[in-house]
Amino acid sequence: EPQDVLTYSLGGNFIANISAFDFHRLAGLQRLDLQYNRIRSLHPKAFERLERLEELYLGNNLLPALAPGTLSTLAKLRILYVNANEIGRLSAASFSGLDSLVKLRLDGNELGSLGDSTFSGLPNLLYLHLESNRIRWLSRGAFTGLAKLRFLDLSGNQQSSLRHPDIFGPLRSLHTLLLASNSLRQLTGGLFQHLPGLAKLSLSANRLSHLAPDAFRGLGSLKELRLEGNLLSHLPATLLEPLDSLEALDLSRNALTALHPAAFGRLGRLRELSLRDNALATLPGELFASSLALYRLELEGNAWSCDCRLRGLKRWLAAWHSQGRLLTVFVQCRLPPSLAGKYLDYLQDAQLPLPQDGGPCPDGASPSPPSPEGLGGNNS
Repeated sequence: EPQDVLTYSLGGNFIANISAFDFHRLAGLQRLDLQYNRIRSLHPKAFERLERLEELYLGNNLLPALAPGTLSTLAKLRILYVNANEIGRLSAASFSGLDSLVKLRLDGNELGSLGDSTFSGLPNLLYLHLESNRIRWLSRGAFTGLAKLRFLDLSGNQQSSLRHPDIFGPLRSLHTLLLASNSLRQLTGGLFQHLPGLAKLSLSANRLSHLAPDAFRGLGSLKELRLEGNLLSHLPATLLEPLDSLEALDLSRNALTALHPAAFGRLGRLRELSLRDNALATLPGELFASSLALYRLELEGNAWSCDCRLRGLKRWLAAWHSQGRLLTVFVQCRLPPSLAGKYLDYLQDAQLPLPQDGGPCPDGASPSPPSPEGLGGNNS
């Protein structure tokens, strides 16, 4: 009997529209797959009888909109895919009645903005995909009602700034926030302060040239921070201080010319750090003194100037290499010309000249290297 059918798959056909009666006899349906068709028209009452439906797949069609009320009878719906369509706008009524929804895919549409309370009818939503749209503007209340949301992907959109400091305020349960490949030029201070459980934040491939000292305030649970592919030339000395749980930090492909000696001072749990492909000529010897858990460090692709300012780094690396750690980390000299192409490890301290710019050598040129006890103590 039609009412006993639980799963119905019509994917990969040439269906262009869904009428009010196409599924009327399938009242027991739990899973409906309409992906990879050419659906442009969806009657507002097409799913009216499908009160038991738990999964609805409408991805890869040509839908220009979701008419208000189309989904409102689907109180048991847990998964909704509307990705890769041509949806240009949403209203709060688009998702009313979907109290059970856990995962919503809207990626690959034509959305240009998100208004207030767009998702307020989704109190149990955990995963929200909005990547690869054209979103330039988010209203202050765009994420109101999403108190349980754990995953939010906004990457591949067209945002140049996030103006409202409390835009992410409702997202108290958020674990992952992806903002990569937008056009972000600045971050409001305290933008992420209401996200106490955030573990992963990606801001890679934006246009960030500077960061406010309090840009990452409140992110005490953050484990992974991706900032690669921006325009950062320096980091405020206290920028990373709130991130005492951080384990992975990617700063590659920026324009960093120098780092404050205490920049990583609070990052005692840091395990992976990439500084590759920047404009660094030197690093303070004490830069990694607190990072006793480091096991992966990328320094290549910089314009290292092998002078006395690198003695501290040289001794620090030698101490770690002697413990059998960071054995693949090398610093290849670009300057002075007489040392170009040579590796810092293989040079004697006496071979490292005064800086070409006439600056001083650091006092003693090095802190004392970490002891074997200190290096081994964090291996457990």
